[in-house]
Amino acid sequence: MKILIQKYRFLIVIGVVILTSLSISQFTKLSINSSFNDYIPKDVGNRAHLNNINKIFGGSEKIMLILSNSQGIINNESFDGIQNLTKELQELEGIEQCLSLLDVIDIKLEDGITYLDPLLSDIPTNRNELENLKSSILNNSMGQRFVSSDLTSTAIVLTKSNDIEDNRIIPAIKDLVDNYSGQEKIHIGGLSYIRHSIKSYIKVDLITLLPAALVLMVLMLYFSFREWKGVLLPFSVVILSIIFSFGLMAVLGWEISLMSVLLPIMLIAIANDYGIHLINLYQEKVILYKNSSMKNVAVNIYRELRKPILITALTTIGGMLGLLSHKMPPAAELGVLASFGISSALLMSLLLIPILLSFWNKPKKKAPVNKARKPIVDRVLTLFSKWVTIYPKRVVLSFILVALISIVGLFFLKVDTNIESYFIGKSDIRKGIDLVNEKFGGSQYVSILFKGDVLSPESLQRIDNYTKEIEELPEAGHVISPSIFLKELSKAMYMPNEKGYLKLPKTQDEAFQYLEIFSMSGYDDQVSQLIDYNYENARILVSLKDGSNQTGKSLLKSLNKITEGDPLLVCIAGPGLSKIQIADMVIQGQITSLILAFVIIFIILSIIFKSIVAGLNGILPLVLSTLILFGVMGFLGISLDIVTTLLSSIMIGVGVDYTIHFLWRYKADYAKLRDNKQAIISTLNTAGRGIVFNAFSVIVGFSVLIFSNFAPLRFFGVLVAVSIFSCLISGLLLIPAIITITKPRFLEPHLKPIYEKIYTYN
Repeated sequence: MKILIQKYRFLIVIGVVILTSLSISQFTKLSINSSFNDYIPKDVGNRAHLNNINKIFGGSEKIMLILSNSQGIINNESFDGIQNLTKELQELEGIEQCLSLLDVIDIKLEDGITYLDPLLSDIPTNRNELENLKSSILNNSMGQRFVSSDLTSTAIVLTKSNDIEDNRIIPAIKDLVDNYSGQEKIHIGGLSYIRHSIKSYIKVDLITLLPAALVLMVLMLYFSFREWKGVLLPFSVVILSIIFSFGLMAVLGWEISLMSVLLPIMLIAIANDYGIHLINLYQEKVILYKNSSMKNVAVNIYRELRKPILITALTTIGGMLGLLSHKMPPAAELGVLASFGISSALLMSLLLIPILLSFWNKPKKKAPVNKARKPIVDRVLTLFSKWVTIYPKRVVLSFILVALISIVGLFFLKVDTNIESYFIGKSDIRKGIDLVNEKFGGSQYVSILFKGDVLSPESLQRIDNYTKEIEELPEAGHVISPSIFLKELSKAMYMPNEKGYLKLPKTQDEAFQYLEIFSMSGYDDQVSQLIDYNYENARILVSLKDGSNQTGKSLLKSLNKITEGDPLLVCIAGPGLSKIQIADMVIQGQITSLILAFVIIFIILSIIFKSIVAGLNGILPLVLSTLILFGVMGFLGISLDIVTTLLSSIMIGVGVDYTIHFLWRYKADYAKLRDNKQAIISTLNTAGRGIVFNAFSVIVGFSVLIFSNFAPLRFFGVLVAVSIFSCLISGLLLIPAIITITKPRFLEPHLKPIYEKIYTYN
C-alpha cells in the first residue's frame, strides 16, 4: 500500500474513472421486467399447464374495465358511453375478445322461430319497462358477469393476446379511458394492468428512493464523523459500487425487477460499512499520533483493518450468495449483483479510501470541547460494558427468553405472494383491485381443462355437477361453464313449459345443434372461450374472489377434490395460481438460502479463527436475529413474500460483521490487557463505536423503503431495522456476555493466530 500511495495513486484514480465511464455507458441496455411468471421455470407446474391451455383457447389473462356511476348505469348516457368505448376497445391490437353488457344475449323461441338478440339494445323510457329490463339483466346467467348487484357498476372484460406485451396494450387502453367523455368513473383491473403499474412504480421508486437514501447517508455520515472527508470517501465508494453493479446487470442482459429495486438501497446501506470503519480508525489515529503524516496514517489504517474488513466482506458476500439457492431467477441475480457490488466496495474501500486520504492535509487542531457529558453512543456502550461484565448470565438468559417468545411468533408466520397486496392506500390501482374483487368476483381466473368426448351427455352432466359445487365455494367469484352456456342456449330450442327448457342437451347431436345455432348467429367467439372448434377440449373458468395465496390454495384444493378421478380432466391452472407455485419456491428458497448462508459463514469463521467454537459464536447472533425477524413478522401479520424472503440473507451477510469486528478487536485488546473484563470494556468503547455507526448506516440506508409505492418494500424497510438492530444488540451484548462466561480459548493470545497483531501503530 505504501508503494501504491507514493508512486501509483494518480494512475489508480484515473483507472477508476475509466471503469466508471465504461459502466455508465452500458446503462442504455437496461430494461424493466415486471412479469412474475418469469420467476417460474417455463416447463414446470402451473406455467407449463397454462401454456397448454393458451395454445387451445388463446389468451387466458383478463383485463377488466369497471365503469361506475352512483346514479346507476342503466341509462341512455351510460349505454352510449359503453357502446362507444367497447367499439374502440375492440379495434385495439392485442385484444382477442371484448365482452360487455352489450354482448349479453336474450335467447327465446317464439312460434317455432329462434331469436338471439342483444338483451340491451336500447334503454326504454317507460318506467315499468325499464324495471323489467333491469330484472332481466340481473336474472340472466350471462348478464350477471357484467353488472354489480346494485346496478351501479358494469364491467367490460378484455381477453389479452398472449403475444402482446403489457407496455403496448395497457397505455392504449389508458388513452381510451382518459379520453372517455361519459360521467362514469372508470377503474382498470387485471394482472396485465397490475404488472404495468408495477413497472411504472419501479421507475418512480428508483428515481425517488435512491436520491433520498443518498441524502440520508450523507447526513448520517456527517453527524457521525463531523468532517466532510468522512462523508465524501464512503459516499464515493457507494456510488461506484452502484454504478459497477448496474453496469454488470446491463452486460449480462439481466432485467430490472421488483427485487432489483433493493440493489442500490442495499449497496447504499452496506457498501459504506468498510469506509465507516476506516474513517473511524483514521480519526482515532490522527488524535493519538499527531506528528505522523497523512500518508503514514493512510498506510497504517489499511494495514490494521484490511483483514477484518476482508473477512466481514467475505461473510457478507457469503450471506448474499445464499440467494443463489433460490429457484426464482431474480433472487439469484440479486445475489450475484449484490455480491459483485460489495466486492467492488471492498476493493474501493481498501484501495481508494487510503489513497484519497493521502491527498488530504492533516486536520487542524479543533478547539477544546466540553467533555463533561459523553456522546450518547459512548454512554450506551459504557452501560453495555457494565451489564456484560457484571451480569453476563442475566444477559444470556434475557436473550434466551426473547428467542422463546420469537419461536411462538413463527407459528403465525404466513406466506403470501399475491401481487394485488403490493398496492396500499387509496391509489387508483388499489381502488380498481378492490372494486373488481368486491363487485365482479375478481379478475384472476382458473381453468379446469377437460379433453375427450366433452359434449357427450355424461361428460356434460359431470361438468354441470362440478359447476354447481364450485358455485357454492366461498373462494369462487364468477363461474363460466359450458353447462351454464348450453342451458342458456336451450331457450332457443324449447319453450318455458317444455322439459328441455334450461336443461342440458339430451344427446351429443343436440349439443352440436345448440352450438351451431349460436355460431351461425355470429357469437362463436363467446363459445370458443369454453369449447374449442374441434369439440375436443372444454374448460370451466372460475374467478378468484381475491388474489391471496390462502384463497388460491383453498380453491385449488377444493377443485382437485371436486374433479378427482374424472377421466377427461387434464389439468387445473391459471394466471391466478402462479403465485402458489411462487410461494412454494419462496419457502424452499428461504430454507435453503438460510442453511447455505449459515454454512458459508460458519466455515469462514472457523477457518479464520482456527476454531469450530468461533464458527458457532459467529452464527449464534444470526440464528437469534433470524428467530426475532420471523417472530416479529408472525406477530405483526407481515407475510413472507418474494421481497421479504430476501431479508434473512441480507441480515445474515450484514449482521455477522458486528460479531467479527468485536471478536477481532477483543483478541487484540486481550493480548495487551491480559484481563477478560477489561478487554471487553476496551473493545466496546473503541470498536463498538464503529460497529454502532455501521449498523445505523444500514438501518438509515434501508429506511427510505418505508416511502416505497410497494407494500412489501415498506415492510422490508421496517424489518431491516428490526433485524439489523437485533444483530447489533447481539453483537454488543450476547457475544461479550458469552465470552465473559466461557472465556473461549480461540481468543486467548497463547494460540498462534493466522493473522498478524492488529490495531497497533507501526
